[in-house]
Amino acid sequence: MPYVTKEYYDNTFHGEPVDAADFPGLQARAEEIIEEMCMYRIRPEVMDTYGSDIQERIKKAVCAQIEYLDVNGGSDMDNGSDLQSAGLGKFSYTKSSSAIGSTQQSIYAPRAARLLAPTGLLYRGGGCYAANT
Repeated sequence: MPYVTKEYYDNTFHGEPVDAADFPGLQARAEEIIEEMCMYRIRPEVMDTYGSDIQERIKKAVCAQIEYLDVNGGSDMDNGSDLQSAGLGKFSYTKSSSAIGSTQQSIYAPRAARLLAPTGLLYRGGGCYAANT
């Protein structure tokens, strides 16, 4: 079962317009990416175990990821390309480089990370620290 519907994306999230034909592919890829981002702590079958605020943040994060993928070239954006510069419709890409020589654009939507930050689902730590008293 998907986390969000096209109706939710359009009427609740109010994302940038996405073609109805493109939505299912973008949705499936966005859900995979958000699950990966959260280290697979979220899955459709465990959504009911989270409170309504966290469920809403997960849905909005999936929508933000859909929007990010669509604006950056679609669901195949993470295939890795060595383009120097390209543009077509909404899609525009220029190869970037940093001090360490990385040329890959992040697959994760920055807005999705901000939405999920207060949930604890992004925590990569090794455990809980408790005082022994």
